[in-house]
Amino acid sequence: MARSLAGSHSQLVPGSRPGASLVRSGTPAPKPRPAESAPLSPRPLHPLWALIVGMVACGLYANTLHHGLALDDIAAITQNLFVQKGIEGIPDLLKTEFWHFSNISLGYYRPLALITFALEKEFFNADPQISHLINAGLYGLTGFFLVLLLQKWLPGRTVLTTLIALLFVAHPIHTEVVANIKSRDEMLSFLFMSLVLLTYWKYLETRRAGWVVFSAFWMYLTFLSKESSLVGLGLIVIMSYTFAQRKFWPSVLSIWPYLIVTALFFWQKKVMIGTLSGNPPVDWANYPYALENTRFLTTFKFFAHYLRLLVFPVHLSYDYSYNVIPSGRPNDGLTWVGLLSFGGLAWLAWRGFWARTLWGFGLVWMFITMAPGLGFVAFRGGILAERFLYSPVLGFVTAAVAGLDLLLLNRLKLPETAPALRRYGVLAGVCLVVAGLFSFRTLSRNGDWKDNFTLFNSGLEYASNSCQVHRHVANEWITKCAGEKNPARKREYFNKVIYHLRRSTEIYPGFGEAFFSIAYSYQKLIPNRDSAVYYYKQAIRASSNYAPAYNNLGVIFQNERRYHLASYYYNLSMMVNPAYQDGKNNWANLKQQLGLDVKILPDSLKYEAVLPTAPLPVSVPTLRFPVKGV
Repeated sequence: MARSLAGSHSQLVPGSRPGASLVRSGTPAPKPRPAESAPLSPRPLHPLWALIVGMVACGLYANTLHHGLALDDIAAITQNLFVQKGIEGIPDLLKTEFWHFSNISLGYYRPLALITFALEKEFFNADPQISHLINAGLYGLTGFFLVLLLQKWLPGRTVLTTLIALLFVAHPIHTEVVANIKSRDEMLSFLFMSLVLLTYWKYLETRRAGWVVFSAFWMYLTFLSKESSLVGLGLIVIMSYTFAQRKFWPSVLSIWPYLIVTALFFWQKKVMIGTLSGNPPVDWANYPYALENTRFLTTFKFFAHYLRLLVFPVHLSYDYSYNVIPSGRPNDGLTWVGLLSFGGLAWLAWRGFWARTLWGFGLVWMFITMAPGLGFVAFRGGILAERFLYSPVLGFVTAAVAGLDLLLLNRLKLPETAPALRRYGVLAGVCLVVAGLFSFRTLSRNGDWKDNFTLFNSGLEYASNSCQVHRHVANEWITKCAGEKNPARKREYFNKVIYHLRRSTEIYPGFGEAFFSIAYSYQKLIPNRDSAVYYYKQAIRASSNYAPAYNNLGVIFQNERRYHLASYYYNLSMMVNPAYQDGKNNWANLKQQLGLDVKILPDSLKYEAVLPTAPLPVSVPTLRFPVKGV
């Protein structure tokens, strides 16, 4: 099956130089290669097909236009004070990490998406419907330019390029990126990378340096969208080697302008936010495999899960926190499936790539673009996320369509010169059926992203063992309970809250945020002062840098007129998170009213203090009780 892409059929592109053949999978033939500096023959484009795919891509997400904010949209948009300033906040967005206001230092420098949110705040008051419309439009543009890029790579194969692009835009795994406004960074990264490759190809056709400058500009925007776009350097190399028929090492050396852009971007990142890697928190919910020291084997287990999501994107979840996917172990069958499939596909990719096959290119693209997602567990011990497959889908569908095309050619013994309907009829039929199934799942999955309540409850179906999912569901019931006037229904909602939160702490006994939500429920919903204080202290012991727990303890003590304790806890909330505004405001008001600014408690009150360094108990008792209506 390792058949060459070029020089393997009888028809040449009109006006092409000798040896510059259409990219097909056929019988190997001699491949005369022109000088590396010679321009490529221009390859025609068919914008109508690109427009059709772009419209399909946009239309698939038309049912998200009336959605609200969900998941990380709140933290990235409404809770980002610089975004809320509109245009005035853009200079600050260029100087801060992506999660600056969440008190997390992950080293993420992605100002471009945040700048678009600030512009939407300025001109549309951050209307979610406008944001969803923009996301759908950007996805349509992605489909449009992807078809043009594929047509440059595979001249004369309009059916094949359209089918690949159609499967890409229809794949349900993309719902997390397109239906979730915050994930625009992922979409912008891929869109700009497509423009990088398209404009660089234009340089290969014209040899005009201006196209390289233009391409480098798109690369800079790619980095501003998401720094993991660094893998795009490898995509330029494999495109040049496979489709432009250049030698490998000259293809590698030709990316030097992009290396300059890369160096300048990371210099800018270091200057602006002061770090290249950040300081990720060590917690079981989001980085469990680092704590269990199982990162290596879990990487291959993730690979098996990613393959499942690529092939059968049915069981989708917005969250894969602890303990949805248990650590990879030597005695775990799925870990071995991932390890063997990784090795087998890597060997196929190696063989197919050097033979310049289309399926080999697709597999290499998949491995290169999957590297950040796999690296997230391999180096940081982080969790799986469906958005990490946004770019790898293109490599997967390219390899799948090319492999199916080869299989059909061999089985049906069709000549390359056969009429289009006969040549591509079966292939198109299979791909259209799959695209139809993908589209149906995409449309149904979009509905889950309507709002937080719908999204979080959808997670219970396929991620019921996630500590985060149960906490998220409980927090939504907290909101409903707070607004409920009927006492019986309020008690029913309260029981749901406590059930899901205790289930969360059973999955992860050190989950500070879950303890915080239990405490908040006892403070605000059906008051029980002692329970509230107890669980706030449990939250602090479990997560010592969780500022809201300190602040709410301060509120409880202030309401009891125990002002020294209140001031003390307000100070602690500011100490663990200097950006936490509620703690600042409460501290300032108390200081203004009473002149109190307590940083050290007197001996008589120390027994009520919970210091940030207080250790978490070895175990938290399992809490179980019957709950009706859950």
